[in-house]
Amino acid sequence: MAAVAGLCCLLLATACTTDGSGTSDSKPDGGDSGPGIAESFDSRFTGNEEFCRPAADAPDEAPKATAPGITADEVVIANIRLKIEDLEKVGFAFDNGDQADQAQVFVDYINDKCGGINGRKLKLETIAQPVPGFGGDPEVEAQQTCTKVADELHAVVAFSYSGVGNPLASCLSGPKKTGFVTTYDLGKRDFAQADGRLFSVNHSPENILKYAALEMVDELKGKKVGVVYGDQDPNGQVVQEGLVATLEDEGVDVARVDALGCADGKCTEGLIPSVQGMRSDKVDVVFPLLDTINLPTYLREMVTQGFKPGDVQFVNSSFMAQDSELVTGKMVEFGGKEAGELYDGATIWSGSRAGEHRIDGFEPDPFVAMCNETYAANSTKVTKPYDQYEDEDNRRASSVASHCAGVRMLARAIEAAGANPTREDIYEVLGNFGKFDHGEGLPASFRPGKPTGPDAVVREKFSFPCKLKVSNAVGHCIEPVSDFLPLPD
Repeated sequence: MAAVAGLCCLLLATACTTDGSGTSDSKPDGGDSGPGIAESFDSRFTGNEEFCRPAADAPDEAPKATAPGITADEVVIANIRLKIEDLEKVGFAFDNGDQADQAQVFVDYINDKCGGINGRKLKLETIAQPVPGFGGDPEVEAQQTCTKVADELHAVVAFSYSGVGNPLASCLSGPKKTGFVTTYDLGKRDFAQADGRLFSVNHSPENILKYAALEMVDELKGKKVGVVYGDQDPNGQVVQEGLVATLEDEGVDVARVDALGCADGKCTEGLIPSVQGMRSDKVDVVFPLLDTINLPTYLREMVTQGFKPGDVQFVNSSFMAQDSELVTGKMVEFGGKEAGELYDGATIWSGSRAGEHRIDGFEPDPFVAMCNETYAANSTKVTKPYDQYEDEDNRRASSVASHCAGVRMLARAIEAAGANPTREDIYEVLGNFGKFDHGEGLPASFRPGKPTGPDAVVREKFSFPCKLKVSNAVGHCIEPVSDFLPLPD
């Protein structure tokens, strides 16, 4: 049962690194960010023509040791790689390429072809982290990794573009006072405890639910809305503050809010009464905020109780990774064909344009293309860039672009922090970073009070069966139905 909880945790994260690695014709600005090249401050770590350029001038000062992990010769950074291969044991096998190699290639490129940073080389340490529930005690494993990264390796910044989040994130950024950047969608409580050392390139759960509510206010007024979620901490606070309070403030009739009791990863307590209540309260729209294990069960119960396609409209989001085709495909596999047909047409709010590579007129994003060309030319693991027009390769190309964007962002921050920076200097630069290349064409920025990257949202649609050509065995898809939209006020 612990494996199930760990699986849900992983899938919450991996959605941030898959799908949607192309570009669209119109991407309006969001916040202080816009599409394209990050231009918040001059750097040789920008542009789509090449990954980086050698420094034109020598540093103002000779390099010297300033802090643990910052010596006269090197700056230590750590890649926390989630062992997604563990998921083969439970039928969730998928291949995102060699993610350790993806990070190492871009670090080596900086060191060997761009002259390092202010007279120092980057030293990358990669630590493989088991999926919670597939090794020993998840809390113990996280603590061991935290201690190794902070106290043994003295990494200045750790990152995970494969999906590692809590409890490691809170350990590193809190008591160990080490910077951490991740694709995991962390909440405001995590950021509040990190004192400016924690960053996510994904929307926070509270924010994406708030944005979904605000974007759909006009469509929801005059309808009865039902909300269901699992009672694991901090879901109640996230759902109430992010979604329910926003809808009620906007005058939407939230007719029903159900918290299912969860134990060992299964949320079955109160499930049948919840579905009965949705029927008796005559809800028109359901926000089923459940993970990949429990949403299929809920939909199957709706089918059992007589719900037919079109009886209700479903709305979901990147919360619980429901903007990922890897996750939504399990809905049909676990819940059955009828569950997929019931959920067909669901609206999903995300920070990526998942599935856009299948749409006529798709053109690969120039940044993603540059990253994949650089990777293929310098890796011993691949021989040619991934094909972004093909489903599986598109996901692998997105993983490469995530590591490319992440390593380059850290290099920019380290260089901008000065010739002999302290660790705090680097964290301050990250917190005031402004725009950065997200890796999926998404407008993104970090700034004071905004430790989450995305500056836009996308409206998507789940389809089963998919009318577009897909390579998955289920026959489903997610497709974008909007360009990148500025964050709603």
